[in-house]
Amino acid sequence: MSNVVVFGNQKGGVGKSTLSVLYALWLADLHHHSVCFIDLDAQGNASKTLQACDSQVRSVDLFAEEALPVVPTCLLAGQRPVVLLAATKELADIELAKPEAVVPAFRHNVRQLAQSFDTVVIDTPPTLGLRMSAALIAATRAVCPIELEEYSMDGVVDMLKTIFGIRQRYNPRLELAGIVLNRVNPRSARQKAAIQQLVLSYPDFVIPARISTRSAIPEALAEGKAVWELGKSSAREAGAEIKGAFTALHLRIERSQDTTTAATNAEIAA
Repeated sequence: MSNVVVFGNQKGGVGKSTLSVLYALWLADLHHHSVCFIDLDAQGNASKTLQACDSQVRSVDLFAEEALPVVPTCLLAGQRPVVLLAATKELADIELAKPEAVVPAFRHNVRQLAQSFDTVVIDTPPTLGLRMSAALIAATRAVCPIELEEYSMDGVVDMLKTIFGIRQRYNPRLELAGIVLNRVNPRSARQKAAIQQLVLSYPDFVIPARISTRSAIPEALAEGKAVWELGKSSAREAGAEIKGAFTALHLRIERSQDTTTAATNAEIAA
């Protein structure tokens, strides 16, 4: 099964949707991956950026016990190999459903999709609920974007507890791929101190790259583009930072996948 990568943080406003979209586009543009993007955030920001890739299948359909509508594995010739399962307002109703009904259905449907795509990327809502829990139970990797402010730092602790709790109770395949430092102000002494504390506290998880606050990033996403597609110099600088962070993240994901595959093969041989 392909990697199922969840971007999540229990604190909103940390750039979770932005980074999940850019990661999907980065995989498609630089690694030629076919990507299924699942938007579970009812605000639908990721869906707006990726609307050209819309499969016409809604992400809320993944929670139904009925057979999933056919999801195309590619769109029009010449387009990026990214297929969107878009968010709708009905996603909020999932939080009122029975977990024993919707969570297994979601996990089954995501695993079916993972057999048809190189990577599945899931954007989650900024609160812990059934949608985020279901995403982590179906995932193989979790990515935690953070902003270096006090409330966001507190949210990291809660998110890591959630990830490791779900791994222990429901999904032993789930691994934390990394903590991504987003919207960094390189001139801020407070943020530099926060980075040092994070590295000391979570040396195995902090991605050794920084993504600065740059206006070119939201500008590109508003146009439905990746930031590296804009011609301006600030966009090239932003693109270089993002590519550096995703390269480090992807190496961790691939390395972890190789270890998992080797362990599985050893079990089969035994």
